[in-house]
Amino acid sequence: MASERSPIKTAVIGMGMSATVFHIPFIRSLPNVFALHSIMERSATAARSAARDRYGNDVKVVNTFEEVVGDAEVECVVISTPNSTHFDYAKAALSAGKNVIIEKPLVLHSSEATELIALAHSRNLVLATYQNRRFDSDFLTLRKLLSEGNGADGVFGDITEFESHFDRFRPALKGNGTWKELGGWGQGVVFDLGSHLIDQALTLFGRPTSVYAHIENSRAVGPADLDDSFTAHLYYKNRNIPLTVIIRAGTLSLLEKQLRFSVKGTRASWVKLGLDTQEDQLKLEPPMSTSDPSFGVEPTEFQGILTVLGSDGKPAARNTPTETGRYLSWYENVGAAIAARDSSVLHVKPEQARDTIRIIELLYQSNAEGRRLNFSSDY
Repeated sequence: MASERSPIKTAVIGMGMSATVFHIPFIRSLPNVFALHSIMERSATAARSAARDRYGNDVKVVNTFEEVVGDAEVECVVISTPNSTHFDYAKAALSAGKNVIIEKPLVLHSSEATELIALAHSRNLVLATYQNRRFDSDFLTLRKLLSEGNGADGVFGDITEFESHFDRFRPALKGNGTWKELGGWGQGVVFDLGSHLIDQALTLFGRPTSVYAHIENSRAVGPADLDDSFTAHLYYKNRNIPLTVIIRAGTLSLLEKQLRFSVKGTRASWVKLGLDTQEDQLKLEPPMSTSDPSFGVEPTEFQGILTVLGSDGKPAARNTPTETGRYLSWYENVGAAIAARDSSVLHVKPEQARDTIRIIELLYQSNAEGRRLNFSSDY
């Protein structure tokens, strides 16, 4: 009988929010799949280390990326550093024979994504982008509705308009020196929240026929090229009836309950308010355990409302119970892919992450030229 595989020795690059909130908790929640081997913390010394204080002396703490990729024990590298570093770090890790997990966005240019995909394939390594919001409670609920009924789009019949938001009210910059407020290519809300919104749209509907976008610094604060709000339209023509997907992220939306989804179809419509609870639960002090029965469970007041056309020809509305959010599923899936040395089992394939970057490129081009652009790739 073959012995079980040892946990995947994993190194995490960085000690920022991405690492401490979105990656390390899930690595530690799967001790039979992953082992937190080391953390790169540039400012750590022999006497002082935030990583050692938080995760104990059993975790190796290093100061440089070179120490990580040069460590023969490390099997997987988690890149949770500024967007501009993703390509170089990923290329170096793959070249050193390490599987790679990258916080979204994958990279800043689709051509870079193509290079990394080819490199990972040539080394038979896993390249995984952390599109965790495929496992948001609201998105899982939406996918369940799409699987029900006998219409082309499940209970909705044929969807004619799909609207997806990540809005918030943040009238001022954080002002803490974060790289996310520096402006320039790869910063801003399109690469940040837009990566999630685009990935979800691609997951549901595939590649669009064409796109259009309006991107701006709506608060008129910070660098002029620091976009904090955007609205984009993705158009789909190769369907029973045309579909328009509207994705939006704004920073000046002063609402107690923000719109998350609005879905309109020929047989039903659905409206969902509020945002998945997992991020807030992970930011608690102390963080909520991912094994807590309440983890990922949304308050019932945020249940969506499904309106269907009754047999009498009149609309009838009902609440839709929200599925439990489960970011842990993403890590379980990546662990299985690494163990099997088979990227084809990934839920979030690198080619899909590349499509997200390609659409981002087109959205910026559309905004600059003020016109709709056909989706195309030079892969």
